[in-house]
Amino acid sequence: MAKKKRKHLIKLNNKIKSMFQNKPFDSAILDFSDETLYGLMFVLGLDGNSLEQKDIIKQIRRVWSEGDYQTRKVIVDFLHDQAKESKAKLKGKVDLILSFLEDKDTTPQEDEALLVEFMDKKANKITKEKVLNRLFYMRMQKILDNFTKELNIEFVGADIIRFNQGFYLFYSDTPYPAILEIEAKVEVGLNNLIRLEHKEAVEILLQLKNQVVKDKTEELMDFEQNMSNVSYLKEFLPDILSQFSKIPISNLYHAPIEFRIIKQIFKAQHNKLKLSKNYNTITISKSYEIELFGESLEYEVSLNYEKDIIYGSIWTNNIKQIRADIKDNNESVKGNFYQYIDILKEEMVQNAQYVNYSLEEVEKFIIRLIKPVIIGNKSLYLKQKIANRVLYYFSEEIKEIKAKQSRQELLAKTIRDFKKLFPVARSLNREIIFNVGPTNSGKTYHAMQELKQASSGAYLAPLRLLALEGYENLKEEGISISLITGEEEIIDEDSTHISSTIEMLNSDIELDVCVIDEIQMIGDRDRGWAWANALIGAPAKKVILTGSNDALSVVQEICEYLGEPLKVVHFERINPLSLLKKPTPIQKLEPNTAIVTFSRKDVLALKSQISQNYSVSVVYGNLSPEVRREEAKRFREGKSEILIATDAIAMGLNLPIKTLLFARDNKFDGFQRRELTTSEILQISGRAGRYGLHENGYIGALDSATLQTIKNKFKGTLKPLQLPIDVMASMEHVLLIGEILETNNLYNILEFFALNMEFEGPFVAANIDSMMELSKIVDEYDIDLRVKYQFACAPVSLVSPYLEKVYRRYIRQIELNEVVPFSTLGKLPKKAVTYQALLNAEDRVKEVSLYLWLSFKFGDKFLDIELAKQTRDRLNSYIEKTLRESNFEKYCRICGVNLSLNYRFSICDNCHNKMKMRRRKR
Repeated sequence: MAKKKRKHLIKLNNKIKSMFQNKPFDSAILDFSDETLYGLMFVLGLDGNSLEQKDIIKQIRRVWSEGDYQTRKVIVDFLHDQAKESKAKLKGKVDLILSFLEDKDTTPQEDEALLVEFMDKKANKITKEKVLNRLFYMRMQKILDNFTKELNIEFVGADIIRFNQGFYLFYSDTPYPAILEIEAKVEVGLNNLIRLEHKEAVEILLQLKNQVVKDKTEELMDFEQNMSNVSYLKEFLPDILSQFSKIPISNLYHAPIEFRIIKQIFKAQHNKLKLSKNYNTITISKSYEIELFGESLEYEVSLNYEKDIIYGSIWTNNIKQIRADIKDNNESVKGNFYQYIDILKEEMVQNAQYVNYSLEEVEKFIIRLIKPVIIGNKSLYLKQKIANRVLYYFSEEIKEIKAKQSRQELLAKTIRDFKKLFPVARSLNREIIFNVGPTNSGKTYHAMQELKQASSGAYLAPLRLLALEGYENLKEEGISISLITGEEEIIDEDSTHISSTIEMLNSDIELDVCVIDEIQMIGDRDRGWAWANALIGAPAKKVILTGSNDALSVVQEICEYLGEPLKVVHFERINPLSLLKKPTPIQKLEPNTAIVTFSRKDVLALKSQISQNYSVSVVYGNLSPEVRREEAKRFREGKSEILIATDAIAMGLNLPIKTLLFARDNKFDGFQRRELTTSEILQISGRAGRYGLHENGYIGALDSATLQTIKNKFKGTLKPLQLPIDVMASMEHVLLIGEILETNNLYNILEFFALNMEFEGPFVAANIDSMMELSKIVDEYDIDLRVKYQFACAPVSLVSPYLEKVYRRYIRQIELNEVVPFSTLGKLPKKAVTYQALLNAEDRVKEVSLYLWLSFKFGDKFLDIELAKQTRDRLNSYIEKTLRESNFEKYCRICGVNLSLNYRFSICDNCHNKMKMRRRKR
């Protein structure tokens, strides 16, 4: 073993030296691009998304120095592929660019400049047209530079030349030198100009200069005549004109005037105007008085003008227009102020309508708080925070009286009769039908047949995968249908039917038929509220439920609470299920066998064992619906013989399973490890022996102890679901409780709901632990309560540090009112080579799901929907290929012995014991 390991290391080291040109790894890694480094982090299963380049390099160096042969080989193979690809791309770009220039008689300098220009661009973005256009521009710029030097001009914009010219302005027969900046259009156009002989082009430009100088001379004469007629300018003109020789003037009527002179001119015209200057503006102010509730208040009105406008007003004798502007602005300011006060007063009167507080007292309160602000700021402009402050202090003043009355009023309004949340459903004389039966009994098939015949209807599915399947099946029947899930919509404007996940129920659109699938999920600790909402609020004349017998008593109780009739239709399983008498070893599996275990690690560990002898598909909850569907398809089409899955197959996947084997008889349910319930065993077992595929289904286990548990519970009876049923805190509840508690803190509101909310009918507040956990995060940000609620409902798990980081970034950008971009994904390898890399890819798929879910809630902020979907497709392909081709193995980093994927440590027990012995000897 050791010799073989040394031989591999020697080969690897020789490959490293060749690739890095004898550089050590620590320095060679600096030569690779950011994109390559991010890709390497992804392949190694490391999170580099939020790190700077120096931190990424530091992590890669550490992994290299501590890594075993397998890890180093992954790094070298990846960098070798990247370097090879990069070199090929570079040579390809050079050859491509030079091929475009073969018949253009370019100089070496031009070739070099073009290569520099285009080398950083992607090859598919480099076209002959772009290269030749750039060559033309370079040559044109060289010609224009020659004109600039020879004629002392510059080219600006499209076909425009600019130059400075000296003139004399005359006032009282005294000449004053002035530098004018002149622009002129080249009528023949630059494209034609550069094609002329140099001498001819120079002659045209020279004639143009002479002509515009002549025109400017005539303009000067008009300007001289005009300024002589402006009476208030006469005493200042010598001082003003003496400055014209210092800087170029492009517009005579915007010619600059010193601020001290401007102040004197305005003071002479209107001594109540005040002037102050900023970088490029002049502020003009005037004092006024206003009456407010019997008191006189002094304030100022100010207008900002660009300096050019002030200059123009002076030169054209139009200062009176500025005075008119100030007057008009004052009328507007007064009108806005009175409107502001009226709105404030109206809101305060509204707040005090049930309190003994007169209108006169409200007005005195306003003047007491507003007067100091106006005097201090000398302005009638009041920001919203001033109104908020007035309202806050006003509310404090009447708080004790108002609090008692408001609390009584709001508590009376709080929604306790849950059915009233769904007015459309209450307005219909609904008929409720419950198709009761085990799996593979045809209960859902009959419900869907009735839905197909309806003129309008909805299918509410427990999973996105089932919603998509329902959509496709109904569409194949020629029915106009739309698909709506938490992260995607396919909308047909003419649709009569909708297929959606249960949480996406629209309770406001009246339908003929609504099918609610898997109604026994109403008892689920985390999602049961969605089935309760659907049963109570589905806005259809006929509501068809499908599910198992354990939900019957609960459905009957809820229908009695609603006062709606219930019809129960019983279905029996179409083909039988048989229990195997002995455990089935993994060496003797038959095709069309599914093995069920209850963790991702167990699934992948079993796959690494079984795939040595069989082709295998895997399905577990962390996989995206697309990947689960693809894996199920491979099994369904016979491309894989064995399916290894978690209880994710218990719902929503119709598979050709003949034999279903349990690898475990227990699971961790988020709180404790416990034995499977009879309901869970029957639900999972029902996947075997699908009608039309296998006459009989067989249930067994991989070991004797597990088989015994399955036997004991398989023949047991289903325990009825227990009342009360959970209902979720709706937006209405959150807003009302927030109003009652006078808080914007979502965690406190949800805690109040969970501990204090009581309902009419068989309901209690749902388990909202995960929502409360998210609310702790959203409460850290300054966002609206409605936005907090939406984010707290988002499909995100805080178990993943990466997803928590993404979640926080999204909230922060909403807080800043920014558009939220989707993070692009660098180049992916063909498949994951480590278990951690697979987990990272699964997290990125969940990131896509979160982004798409939020795009439906905040459509104006989450805009990169297509990019997110493209990324999901790339990641799904990557995960699918990984699941087909990779068997993750874990090795002791010291001796290289194979370890179980579930093994907690990076070294084996034997090596660990040896290390302990060495320490003792020391």
